[in-house]
Amino acid sequence: MAVWPSIDRAADQRLAQSLYAGDPNALPEIYDSYAPRLFDYCHVLLRDQEAAAQALHDSLITVQERIGRITDARLFRGWLYAVTREECLRRRAYGEAPAERQRAPEAAGAEADEATRRLVHAALLVLNGSQRESLDLFLRHELDPHELAEVLDVTPHEASVHVAQARHDLDDAFAAVVVAATGREDCPSVAALAGPPDAPLDTESCGKLARHIASCPICGERGSRKVATARLLNAMPAAALPAALRSRVLGTAAAPELAELRETIAMRADPAPEPEPEPEPGPERRGSRLWPVFAAVACVLVIVIGVFLLLPGSGQEKTSGQQPIAAPSESSSADDQLPSDSATPEPSASDTPSPTPSKSSKTPTPTPSTTKPHTHRPKPKPPQQPGTLSVSGCHMSGTRHCSVTVTAKGGPVTWSVTGTSGSINASGGGSLSAGGHASVTVTRTDSFCFGSGSGSVTFDSGASASVTWSC
Repeated sequence: MAVWPSIDRAADQRLAQSLYAGDPNALPEIYDSYAPRLFDYCHVLLRDQEAAAQALHDSLITVQERIGRITDARLFRGWLYAVTREECLRRRAYGEAPAERQRAPEAAGAEADEATRRLVHAALLVLNGSQRESLDLFLRHELDPHELAEVLDVTPHEASVHVAQARHDLDDAFAAVVVAATGREDCPSVAALAGPPDAPLDTESCGKLARHIASCPICGERGSRKVATARLLNAMPAAALPAALRSRVLGTAAAPELAELRETIAMRADPAPEPEPEPEPGPERRGSRLWPVFAAVACVLVIVIGVFLLLPGSGQEKTSGQQPIAAPSESSSADDQLPSDSATPEPSASDTPSPTPSKSSKTPTPTPSTTKPHTHRPKPKPPQQPGTLSVSGCHMSGTRHCSVTVTAKGGPVTWSVTGTSGSINASGGGSLSAGGHASVTVTRTDSFCFGSGSGSVTFDSGASASVTWSC
């Protein structure tokens, strides 16, 4: 294409090997070869000149610091674009793009005139963001299906199928915008299907026009004159690379005093590690945790024994002027009066008669009571009523996963996922105590995110959680 010269893949392998070997000339060569392309890609994703420049700066520093992760030099181009894309998506996810965006000026070399640009832009707006990105990487940046799969995290077959469908949709969209722009006077149906002349075509209107073109002899002849939309896409202008960015990138990459900054940038781009489960405590750890409990119990026992020894009548008997305690008579025993059902009996001395012997009298022989002692038994607690399952939906923003939360309200709940709707998968189940909660991981099954979508996860209780996503 006129804007960027082609790059031989053998040069990719040589540059990757040189960078891995620590050649100081490797990163300057990579910059000169790929910086114009990568800056335009960053600008497409971030739509701001300075944000795109910062993303490219950090991406190239990450490539230099993490080159050892490439297992095959032939994968260098795809990995280079994948690192750049992840950096841009990270900035978008964390709100690092400026509120007021400043577009970069156009680079010289674009071949399309203004009228053609408007038609191509109108056709591209009909496609979703994933289709536009795939075509941009495949046609303008010259990534093959294996490299495109590396960037978009799909299989090469999925990448090929997606690009083929996107090219077909772009051809239909371009035919529709051409007919909408030039065929209103020849066919009265065009105005009704396309809407106002100054309004851009949306996906629905474009689909209606495409079906009309296939069945209308007038519009079919006009729409059959398809142009090479791939060539037109290549001729579209690219964002101009800032002149000062080269010295900024190479200065950060080579300065010894900026080694910590380089490592920070690379670590920020690393994927977050999975949390490791906490190991179960071994016998030694469990024993050590019980020592404080044993010590507390021992202290309580010492206090109780001390209080018992200080009570009257404990230890040796006192004989100075005190009469022995007489045994209670059967006629006055509290056992003769049964407690009512509505009251809890208080313990009394008659419940467990234990006469204290006197030195001057014989120990009386206890007479067995004919009344059985009343034992209070607490009423059994009624069984806990089952609770209800409460669910909350989730949203995927630039990812393929989110978590639905399930909560037990008002009692214990046994739950399980029974099905899903939309392009998502989810499974799981279990038991929750009252107030407990758990998470269900929901995964989008589509390899590509087509703008936005929605689905739902249903549970055996009949509850349903909504799941939405956007890209």
